[in-house]
Amino acid sequence: MAIDYRNYSRTDLEEALRAIDKVRFPHSVAQIQQLLAEMKENEANDVHPDDEILLPEPETAEHAQHKVLGTLALVLCGLTFGAMLLPVYFHSFLLSYEMVAPLTWAAWLVGAAAFVLTCRHMLRTRFLRNANANLLAKGKRPMTVNSSRRLFGALGGALIVAVFVAIATYRGAPAALHLYVLDTQQATQQVTIASLPRSYRRKHCNGKIYLKEYGNQLFNYVCQIIPKAQWEKLRPGQKIYLRGSRSSFGFLAKDITL
Repeated sequence: MAIDYRNYSRTDLEEALRAIDKVRFPHSVAQIQQLLAEMKENEANDVHPDDEILLPEPETAEHAQHKVLGTLALVLCGLTFGAMLLPVYFHSFLLSYEMVAPLTWAAWLVGAAAFVLTCRHMLRTRFLRNANANLLAKGKRPMTVNSSRRLFGALGGALIVAVFVAIATYRGAPAALHLYVLDTQQATQQVTIASLPRSYRRKHCNGKIYLKEYGNQLFNYVCQIIPKAQWEKLRPGQKIYLRGSRSSFGFLAKDITL
């Protein structure tokens, strides 16, 4: 009685092919070889999970609710960090020496946390499905699960978010706290000009002055506090007086006297 090999697994077929008498049962040998060839062809045509292209699932009420809540959370985070960074855009804030190290560590920790959380979010299946939907809508090739484009995109996006959050923590939060929360006192501070840029106009930071006393800090300059006519008279090494307000976090310069 002929054996039906169609229900055999690949391992069983390979074992049977090794054990069978190929001279006495050529028909069975041919059947086993044909079944093995079909299995190999099917495996070649099957999509590996890592190469699968994921498309968006039909949106349910729960998905729509999560989408709205996620959008609100992003808007809230954007407004929060925007409120932290706007004072830096319009004011010249100098950190006190005692706060440089703690804020540096805080910026690194917050930036690292933002990097990890953003990576996890961008590598989620739902994020990939939505990204592929946008790519297909633009006529572009979608990403697979194991695509290097997906990995590098997540790392790049997470790095941008981490840098933004770290700067907001190191530079924006102290200025915002100084302006809106902490007790401040009017003060005058004498500083030394370390260097000056070649031109007065520098996008949003006109009249930039690098300060020698703050040379070891990341943000070691003031700007937007002196008119062009006075700025052109300044020279490196010159002593100037900054007037503004002081708090436990630092000094907010408002104008300058020569």
